[in-house]
Amino acid sequence: MSDSPVAIVTGGAQGIGAAICIELLKKGYRVCVADIQELKAEEFARDQQKMYGEGNVTAIRCDVSKESDYSNLFEKTLGKFKRIDVLVNNAGTILESDPRKCLEVNLLGPLTGCHMALKYMGKSKGGVGGSVINTASVLAFLPCPEMPAYVASKHGIVALTRSFGIPFHYDKDEIVFAALCPFIVDTELLKTENKTLDPAMDLSQRIVRMSPEYTAKGVLKILEDKINGSSLAVLPDGYHYIEFQDIRKYLMHQK
Repeated sequence: MSDSPVAIVTGGAQGIGAAICIELLKKGYRVCVADIQELKAEEFARDQQKMYGEGNVTAIRCDVSKESDYSNLFEKTLGKFKRIDVLVNNAGTILESDPRKCLEVNLLGPLTGCHMALKYMGKSKGGVGGSVINTASVLAFLPCPEMPAYVASKHGIVALTRSFGIPFHYDKDEIVFAALCPFIVDTELLKTENKTLDPAMDLSQRIVRMSPEYTAKGVLKILEDKINGSSLAVLPDGYHYIEFQDIRKYLMHQK
């Protein structure tokens, strides 16, 4: 796999991020598991090395709210794998009690990641081009009174994805930008951080929840379709590219 493509996945040690890492490894990618939880990332990477080979998986600590950590992440990944083809800006939080931190992680982190991708992956800078996938949410298209900071961050993800995903950037650097917008996913993050919300907003109690594995396959679809500036909604009934449509009707039928 020495010439195989390379992907960085932030928030890659657990939940959706871990599932994305595994799906990419299955497809022959070499993967860098980037996570603020360094020990968990290293443990996850070791487990995957047993299946996919020690030289094909690495772990690097990264706090996405720090630009220096992002620079270090790209430098070390290039040092090990010599190329970067995919960045998945997946790290996120539902920390509504600290709206500043919520926005730093969920929105400013991916924004920094997009700029780093242009710098290190862009063909105008000597890179190989590739894809950047930003994890948003179906709440990128809906209001939610109990989660204004989280919702604002996810609305922002779609906006920045569309802004980077235009010919102005692609013509220079041949990087495709897209957003992954999942419905409710059954993750540890949902179970723990959701406890800070009003009980009426306890999403972990909703009947309809998707698995991280099902959600991660949306990344493969994005990489295959290569629709620049697109937003892929991952819903229980399938994968749907959406633009300025309303998801409210769909959600109203969920219990």
